[in-house]
Amino acid sequence: MNGKLLLHRALGIERPALFAAVGGGGKTTLLFALAAEAQELAPLNAGLTVLTTTTKMTLPPAAAQLPLVLGDNEASRAGALDDIIRRDLSAAVVGSARGDRERVLGVPPDWPARALGIPGVGLVAVEADGSAGRPFKAPADHEPVIPDNVDVVAAVVGAQVLGQPLDERRVHRPERVRALLGVAAQECREVTPEVVAALLAHPQGGRKNVPPSARFVVVIANVARHERAAQAIAAACHAAQIERIIAFDDHPRILRNL
Repeated sequence: MNGKLLLHRALGIERPALFAAVGGGGKTTLLFALAAEAQELAPLNAGLTVLTTTTKMTLPPAAAQLPLVLGDNEASRAGALDDIIRRDLSAAVVGSARGDRERVLGVPPDWPARALGIPGVGLVAVEADGSAGRPFKAPADHEPVIPDNVDVVAAVVGAQVLGQPLDERRVHRPERVRALLGVAAQECREVTPEVVAALLAHPQGGRKNVPPSARFVVVIANVARHERAAQAIAAACHAAQIERIIAFDDHPRILRNL
């Protein structure tokens, strides 16, 4: 691992753990980066990393390398995971079924905690909402679907959104962003660091449905080509008293840690 900062440590994950990602685009990439890291940790007996969703998840090409478990029957899912653990594999993807556009459909929000109780499982990582591919979003009334007993929740934002118009082409539900922040459209036309930080820190924004017992982390994605934007977002989040902010692209970095 060459002394680099491990992603799960940057996120504050201490195995065994239940992790959930919410917010803008980059959540699936984050989960599959944890799966890739699990392969590096395999000799340390860190346990199986289970990737799943409580909504819907589009599988990236990297998913082809992992076993895929689908089905509504919980006993069958548990049996499949037991078999994967016996085969000494490091990660697997679990869902209830295949949906449109080959997306994996979600499991009930109480299942990830039970999956973590299966001997040999070290981490369950959950994609807990969608963003229609936009880097920044506000949650709808029905989301996010945070799994029960979650340990760490990461709210994701793409650094490339900074300075962009606050409109539907760049932001998922821009009108909801303005409503939560209490500003009119003519007063808030652009995505600024302060807008991002205020929405992420809002109890009905990035922190929505996050239990007090869980650690809350902001993940700034797509940093490699947007370093200055990421630093500006991190500074604003720090001012908003968000505990931990990490940059995530080719490798994770802690930008701010109170």
